[in-house]
Amino acid sequence: MQFRTLIILLIALVIIVPVASYGAYHYVQPRLNVIKQGDNVSLWYYGYIVIDGTPLIFDTNMASIASNNSSYPKAPDFTYHPPFTVLNDTVGSGSMIKGFDNGLVGMAKGQSGVITVSPSLGYGLENTSKITKHSINGSVPAYQVMNYTAFRAEFGVFPNQGETLKNPEYGWSVYVMSFNGWYTQIENEPVVGGQYFPYNSTYGFSIVVKNITGSGNNTTIDYYTSIVNGTMLTSSSYVSAVTGSYYYVNGNSYLAGKTLYFYVQIVTVKS
Repeated sequence: MQFRTLIILLIALVIIVPVASYGAYHYVQPRLNVIKQGDNVSLWYYGYIVIDGTPLIFDTNMASIASNNSSYPKAPDFTYHPPFTVLNDTVGSGSMIKGFDNGLVGMAKGQSGVITVSPSLGYGLENTSKITKHSINGSVPAYQVMNYTAFRAEFGVFPNQGETLKNPEYGWSVYVMSFNGWYTQIENEPVVGGQYFPYNSTYGFSIVVKNITGSGNNTTIDYYTSIVNGTMLTSSSYVSAVTGSYYYVNGNSYLAGKTLYFYVQIVTVKS
């Protein structure tokens, strides 16, 4: 009987153990295909900075975020750039800032989250030599004499007598009175109370004429600068601070020196 019992037990083990193992195998969670360096990923995202406690969107490939300025207010350097499609990125290739790629590593398809990027891994620290201080109030002679080199540097064109140009520094009209081959005499032509925009459609920065005093070559134009802090002046400069008497033009990238945040939704991951 003992031998027969042993045989029965062995048969039972042969049947039961594989079945039990099979069942246990199907309860093991599959490993996620996490992102690693060199992987090709596609994703939706929006990037933002926080200014005075308010998140400001500076970039996105999501149409719903780009078009909604009430729920998602925009940073001064934001550009609306359709078509809105997924971002394709080879992680570590250098096509994206390092902090962004570093934050993707370890995420997986279908996941979402916020990546925090320090300035050193984003757009770098500010170069203080690119920040210049300017007086809000100022004056300029109505009549000026400029040599040919200075005129070309200021206006970017050849000085033609009788031509009217826009003053790139103040925004008002300038009349070319004469040019003798070496020197150009110009007349600044603003009006008292006039508001002028050196940066065309940039309405956060304007020159307002307070007074025009004197006569002849001693005529002086007094003005003040009306400024909104944070205004983008060109693609590479913006107003970074305004005090009672001065404003500061920052020649660094608007995102330099700032901590960046990226909300991402991972769509695909391919090794």
